[in-house]
Amino acid sequence: MHPLDYAMQIEQEGKAFYLKQASMMEDSGFREVFERLAEEEEKHYQLLKGIKGSGLYETVASTTVERAKELFSNSIKNPSYIAIYEQAIEFEEKSLDLYRKMAQEASSEREREAFLFLEREEEGHRALLMRTLQWLKSPEEQYPYL
Repeated sequence: MHPLDYAMQIEQEGKAFYLKQASMMEDSGFREVFERLAEEEEKHYQLLKGIKGSGLYETVASTTVERAKELFSNSIKNPSYIAIYEQAIEFEEKSLDLYRKMAQEASSEREREAFLFLEREEEGHRALLMRTLQWLKSPEEQYPYL
């Protein structure tokens, strides 16, 4: 599978993951975080789709894709908010590693730039999720009057 095709698949899986998590959140704030992340994953998918549609990339398979399939297939499911956020962070970290590696192996400059852009985007997602997880684990640090 070509790296662009695989990246598109990962973005669609990320969107589905975040929408599923959003549907499990009773709190509107937590639900909105996941809904916005799902929107971001859709934007990433559309970016990759545009690059693929331009025909400006070579169809060279990558070994990174096969390795990444193994990593993403081992997701765990747990209904608690903390576990959900930890799982989401793990998903983003795997995406970061994948896009970093794909950028190194890119067959064109445009493809490399797209993967680096996605790496930066996923880093932002990870940071947001980590801040939220920190708040879930110890809200008293954020709100000492609780």
